[in-house]
Amino acid sequence: MPDLPPLSLYIHIPWCVQKCPYCDFNSHALKGEVPHVEYVQHLLRDLENDLPLTHGRAVRTIFIGGGTPSLLSGEAMQMLMDGVRARLPLATDAEITMEANPGTVEADRFSAYQLAGINRISIGVQSFDPQKLERLGRIHGPDEAKRAAQLAEGLHLRSFNLDLMHGLPDQSLEEALSDLKQAIALNPPHLSWYQLTIEPNTLFGSRPPTLPDDDALWDIFEQGDRLLTAAGYQQYETSAYAKPG
Repeated sequence: MPDLPPLSLYIHIPWCVQKCPYCDFNSHALKGEVPHVEYVQHLLRDLENDLPLTHGRAVRTIFIGGGTPSLLSGEAMQMLMDGVRARLPLATDAEITMEANPGTVEADRFSAYQLAGINRISIGVQSFDPQKLERLGRIHGPDEAKRAAQLAEGLHLRSFNLDLMHGLPDQSLEEALSDLKQAIALNPPHLSWYQLTIEPNTLFGSRPPTLPDDDALWDIFEQGDRLLTAAGYQQYETSAYAKPG
């Protein structure tokens, strides 16, 4: 069916250790243990129900998001990916991305995820400032974020991404650019650098923090964009920057 666009698959892992105050995604603070095997079985049954919609087309990209997919065990990720491959044809060069949080325990699972077929990891850094991380409800510190990025680079994956936020509560221009410089120093092939927005039905939505004003936000973006361009990154989407190729 030459007129149809390339096929992609999104897989959702809904749990987090705790819910971040800015997050409006379908994610839930974990109560008890992750039902690894049972949840994967349900996902694969859902996939089977949707197979008639694929018309046998090959999948070009898979994105495993959340929540926090890196709460899933290496064994469960292997079971999930084996199940997907048994049910869908994957393109030989398929990009398979998984979101991960930089907690030490989760980072140690990266090699198991790679064995399962993950070839791109997107790491939710958000900031390298301990106070800003705490304000955002993040449970990792800057050293854990750097370790996770270094580990991802050391695995020689196809690529890895760092998620970084700016326009944080009471964030100065200098603080925003410091975060960006630390991210660039880790040399990720891809950087998602996006502005914090206050969404309805979130904790920040009900109790909004003080954010930089529009002029300050523009200064952050303008100077940050210059930093990224000078470091060899190309902006191809509102918040997305990648090295050439």
